[in-house]
Amino acid sequence: MKKDKIRLSLDLLPEAKAHLELVQTKSRATTILEVFRRALALYELILDQQAAKGKVILENADGSREVLRIL
Repeated sequence: MKKDKIRLSLDLLPEAKAHLELVQTKSRATTILEVFRRALALYELILDQQAAKGKVILENADGSREVLRIL
């Protein structure tokens, strides 16, 4: 079964495209679209945690912890 696709167009400044390509390289994503998919999944997870009154905790290399604050 073939899924219908919707094409989206995005205008970016060259600096933003370069940043996306850097994140693509760092994350070893095969495409920029994969970067967007992963980012969206992570953002949704954070929003779901916040909606459930939870927290996302980051643990630094030295063992210290901090609450991730996005919104």
